[in-house]
Amino acid sequence: MGLVFQENTMEYLSRVFCETMTQEQTAELIVPDSYPDAQRVVDAFGTAILRAADCSGDSASVTGEVLTGLLFVTEDGDVQRLEAAVPFSFRRDFDSPQEECNLQCRCSVRSVDARMLNSRKVLVRVGIVCTMTVYAHKEKVLYDVQECEYGLQVKRTQLPMQVPLALGDKSFTLNEELELPGGKPSIERLLKCVYRTEIQEQKMVGSKAVFKGSLCVHSLYECAEGMLHSFESVVPFSQYVDMDYELDDRDLRTVLVPTSVETEPDGQIECRRLLLSANLLAQCTAFGEQTVEVIADAYCTEAQMLPQWDEWEMSSILDKQIFRESVVAAASEPVQSVVDAWVWIDEGVKSRQGEHVSVELPLTFSVLYYDTEGELQGKTLRPSMNVDTELAQSSDCRVSGASSGEVFAGGGSNGMEIRCPISVELESYAKNKMRCICGGEVEELADTGERKPSVILRRTDQEQDVWDIAKSYRARTQDLMDANNLESPLVSAGSLLLIPM
Repeated sequence: MGLVFQENTMEYLSRVFCETMTQEQTAELIVPDSYPDAQRVVDAFGTAILRAADCSGDSASVTGEVLTGLLFVTEDGDVQRLEAAVPFSFRRDFDSPQEECNLQCRCSVRSVDARMLNSRKVLVRVGIVCTMTVYAHKEKVLYDVQECEYGLQVKRTQLPMQVPLALGDKSFTLNEELELPGGKPSIERLLKCVYRTEIQEQKMVGSKAVFKGSLCVHSLYECAEGMLHSFESVVPFSQYVDMDYELDDRDLRTVLVPTSVETEPDGQIECRRLLLSANLLAQCTAFGEQTVEVIADAYCTEAQMLPQWDEWEMSSILDKQIFRESVVAAASEPVQSVVDAWVWIDEGVKSRQGEHVSVELPLTFSVLYYDTEGELQGKTLRPSMNVDTELAQSSDCRVSGASSGEVFAGGGSNGMEIRCPISVELESYAKNKMRCICGGEVEELADTGERKPSVILRRTDQEQDVWDIAKSYRARTQDLMDANNLESPLVSAGSLLLIPM
């Protein structure tokens, strides 16, 4: 005899994969004929720009370029700048074809180095890190069953899981005039601009993902007296992204990626303003709890049940931790003054011992300073930041975001010291493997002619679940609990049980 199962279709977003990839690209820059010979490179920098992100049925790809620049000192002692757009591309093939998939990505510069090949040619090397996350719309059929005449006992399990519920994205533009601080001399020549983004607030309001943040512009320039100065300008913004569903008070995660950026002086003789034009892509994911109810087990008290089983896997977020630390780096070279400093954050290196997980985040400080002879010099410092957490063996974690604040630098005859606040977001997750009944039949028990007892006494030798005890005797679970005044489904070892048959 077949059992009647009802089918309920559950729609959900599945994270097909989330992978962080790195690569290095190089370019040769030629010193223009109008410049004197290069003597030494003192600084290199860059900003990663996203050009295209595509997610097809069998792969995901990201292309962009790093707007790279470097500063070098000529044989005449002047500071000159070279720049180039260094292209990059990432691609990831899927293990199996995907339909209705969405790609979210984050691209950033992990390092920029430059060295002279000769007095007219410089080699620049750029390290890029890209995190690609692909979500696919999935459907899963869940089953339930009605009572039948053979005393069907059903064990249903509810699994509350923290999963992505909706995705959305939006491009927006920032056009601002950046004022030079009052104590700074006017800008004669702009030498360097690098950028960082920050999200201060984010939340779901109805079907809108609302977020507030800022774009920080870090600039280095030369004044009319030939000295170098740096300053930072913060451009606040407030935006929203339309999502597919009403998701009030759900967790929101927003990733910002620049798709174009340009900063230039306003053209005045006494220049005290920079003109910023930037395009940013906001990628939003709403997370929340989704409860999955499945039939974990079933049996009949008056027949033999032959179940059919279904196995599937679903990923769930366990926790999101934010670690903040002020990272310090130092060098012993005596300095006259530190002109500028910037930090690059590399990909995290994860290690595990049992349930203890440690992630090391390598950092690179690029420092520009005047030595005790008044000569402009560059220095690279490489500290690291460590974060630790405890995880079950069946769980894992990844760095889902890392950002820096303003770099503070100082120096003197005893050397230099660099400080910078670093924030790291660590996401813990687990893959839930579920085994549930999706169908089955019942067969009548053969009549052996033996007399069956109406009650059985049994003493447990270990802690057991009421369900397992009742199933082994084809008893009703509720009858067993009522007969023994049990309030918990777990029975302790050494308990004497009355089992109604």
